[in-house]
Amino acid sequence: MRLYFFSFCSILLLSIFTSCAKISIDKTPVYSRQYQVGAYLWFQTSGEYRALCYQAYNLAKLKLDLALLNKNLHKLAVVFDIDETVLDNSVFGAEELVNNAKWDKDNLNNWVKKQSAQAIPGAADFIKYASSRGVEVIYISNRFDWQAKDTFENLAKLNIPAKIENFYFLKDGWSKEARRLEVQKKYNVVLYLGDNLQDFHKDWDKKSSQERRILADQHFADFGDRFIIIPNPLYGDWENSLPKVEDRLKLLKTRP
Repeated sequence: MRLYFFSFCSILLLSIFTSCAKISIDKTPVYSRQYQVGAYLWFQTSGEYRALCYQAYNLAKLKLDLALLNKNLHKLAVVFDIDETVLDNSVFGAEELVNNAKWDKDNLNNWVKKQSAQAIPGAADFIKYASSRGVEVIYISNRFDWQAKDTFENLAKLNIPAKIENFYFLKDGWSKEARRLEVQKKYNVVLYLGDNLQDFHKDWDKKSSQERRILADQHFADFGDRFIIIPNPLYGDWENSLPKVEDRLKLLKTRP
């Protein structure tokens, strides 16, 4: 038994060393999305992902109920991002991944036209609840204006309340700050829901990975209060703040 154990360890260590050697020797920069496979599998198959989404939307309902008890607040609104907050686009992303294809705006537009995205767990029920309580449902998304009709019809197929006049889609810039301020002039926004830190505040616009973490610490009291974040390991501005794919192993923290 002891001999078998040592043999097994030897094989395992040899496998690890061989893998490490391959990483260090093969430095040919090849575009690959292989690193995303685990993220997509977790997103699409894990119970933990669904549980986190339900947890986020259950908390959102509790916070909304508290706001509704405040009789001094009027014209309440809840602001949502759309992609990976309300609508699940992982089928589109997984297809790109299988084909080792870079993200492409035209491919995304074709996906939106299909109107076949499913709802993120918990999203539909919470939006229906907010709407039933007279709370205005606002969507601030970096989808493009010309995608509004298809987005509206996709939401309608899922029986998710939406008014096309409450779509604040991408026009002049990637930042959502101007659109948030526009909504705040009309409503008392009690909650922001999103999967990306830029969905909540301008503080996270165009920041490095380290700055994003520091700002998250500074805003710690807002999460679970005004800000409800939905898990998204697939993509986002966190990814854009990292170095190129071939250099990301250098960021991993390992045992000293």
